[in-house]
Amino acid sequence: MLHRRRILFSESGGAIVATRAPDHAQSDIVSLADMTSGQLARRAKIIEAVIDLIADVGADAVQMRDVAQRSGVALATVYRYFSSKEHLLAAALEDWQKRLTRRVLAAAGPAEQGPLPGVLDYLQRAQRAFHRNPKMTALMLQAMTSTDPEAKTAIDHMGRTNVEMFDRLLEGVAPEQIPDVSFGLNAALTSALTAVLTGALTLDESLRRVEWVARTLIEAATRRSG
Repeated sequence: MLHRRRILFSESGGAIVATRAPDHAQSDIVSLADMTSGQLARRAKIIEAVIDLIADVGADAVQMRDVAQRSGVALATVYRYFSSKEHLLAAALEDWQKRLTRRVLAAAGPAEQGPLPGVLDYLQRAQRAFHRNPKMTALMLQAMTSTDPEAKTAIDHMGRTNVEMFDRLLEGVAPEQIPDVSFGLNAALTSALTAVLTGALTLDESLRRVEWVARTLIEAATRRSG
C-alpha cells in the first residue's frame, strides 16, 4: 500500500516526513462539520495527545502511530480525521491557540478601561505561553509557511479567531483602524516569538519591546479615533 509523503523543513534544520493517509482513503476523510458527538470526542482525545507529544518530543518526532497509541484511538481513525501529519499538527496548534484566546477573553476587563489593558494582557500571556512551550513556537512558524491544504485551512481558522479576538479587545479604536493595528500587533508578537526561540531576545526583552509597540500603536489609534 502506497503512502504519499511530503518532506518539510523543520525548526531544527532537519526534515519532517509528513506521511499522508493511504491514497484510497483520501476521499474518506471526515470533515469537522460532519462529525458526530462521539467522533468529536475522539478527535479531542487525538488533539490532546498531539499537544502532549509536541511538548515532549517536538513536532519533528511526532508519529501518527504514537498519536494513536497515546490517545487510545485506532490509527485508521486518526487517518479518517486528519489527512496528514501536517494537517494534524496544524489542528493541534489551532486548538492550543483557541484555549489561549478563551482565557484572554474571559479575563478581559470592562470596556471603559480602554483597549490597552486587554491587549497587553493577551500579548503577555501569549509570549509566556509560547516561552513555556518553545516547540509550539517552532510549530507555529513552520505551519505559517505550510502548503498543505488542510494545514492552510487550520491556519486560516486561526487567523479568523485572531481577528475576532482583536475586534473585541480593540473596542474604542475606530473600526477602520483595527485591521492595521492588529497587523502591527501580530507582526510584533511573531517577530518577538521568533527572536526568543532563536535566542536573539530574552523573554523580558521580548515583553518590553512588544509592550512598547502595543502602547505606541494603540495610543496613536485612540488619539485619531477621539
